[in-house]
Amino acid sequence: MGWHKSRLGFSLCGAVVLLLAACTQQPDPVLEINGPTMGTYYSVKIARPAEGLTAEDLRPEIEAVLDAVVAEISTYDETSELSRLNRNPSTDWIPVSQDLLEVIAEGQRIAKLTGGAFDITIGPLVNLWGFGPERPRDRLPTEAEIQAAKARVGWKKLELRTRPPAVRKARGDLYIDLSALGEGYGADRVAAWLDAQGLTDYMVAVAGAIRAKGLNAKREPWAIAIEQPMPDRRAVHRVIPISDRALSTSGDYRNFFEQGGKHYSHEIDPQTGAPVGRQLGSVTVVGEVGMVVDGLATALMVLGAEKGPALADASGIAAYFIAREGEAIRGIGSRDFQSFLEGAPGPE
Repeated sequence: MGWHKSRLGFSLCGAVVLLLAACTQQPDPVLEINGPTMGTYYSVKIARPAEGLTAEDLRPEIEAVLDAVVAEISTYDETSELSRLNRNPSTDWIPVSQDLLEVIAEGQRIAKLTGGAFDITIGPLVNLWGFGPERPRDRLPTEAEIQAAKARVGWKKLELRTRPPAVRKARGDLYIDLSALGEGYGADRVAAWLDAQGLTDYMVAVAGAIRAKGLNAKREPWAIAIEQPMPDRRAVHRVIPISDRALSTSGDYRNFFEQGGKHYSHEIDPQTGAPVGRQLGSVTVVGEVGMVVDGLATALMVLGAEKGPALADASGIAAYFIAREGEAIRGIGSRDFQSFLEGAPGPE
């Protein structure tokens, strides 16, 4: 659930989802705005913009929205609201903003759904393995260090209060990491701003988290490509048509390190305190809210190639798993994902 260090705030958490532009002889006009954010990138595409509207008209407002997200939930920005909360040693109720409480509450909901496979208090383990804001490690953590970090981890050690919004930590050194929700949350916030401007046909991406509304320049659903889970190159696995939906992909092949011939992913299992195994390459989730699908994609990655699909089917989650089987890979779509596969280009 951690992202490696970045000057801007966050860095890439999951698999990059390629954005495929529709190609026609005479496509409708598309306005494109992109730039750096959260240690990765953002991209906004608006089909059929109002006459006279330019990228430079929108860029400052979009980046202000994303900067506000960083100021709320970044663990890399020492002045963010979340960083201040993490530094607060109190075990009494600590007031927080309504926005921060809502992100934390979603993390707690996913933790309960997954039996703790997803855990926003995993920060000490993320940092221990070198995927947090602290300096990268030059050695693997010892078992004693893992156990000491695990003692500080546990979603049930965090209580929430709605009115007035506040959180209470069971121990003062509890450290919350919201990065597995952050890209989706950022995409949601930008989408809400675009909605407020009356825009009806757009695609927002914050790295692997997507919000798509309306139709693209070809007047078709936005075409989103899921990558093959390969660290050494980028290739399309399959294309998914998305309209009025959120999509997020999490994987083990972009943010990792290798030591002693072994692969260590940023996806960390709170139960073992160590990175997950390599059978599952990536998980893509489609739903209504970017923050939700972002967190679920990470949670299902941690659950793995057997428990992940089982939970997706039982909980009505539209998820697509890419599993490794020796040198081959296999796509597994949950029951609720099947509609996105119908008529879509298959694996290449």
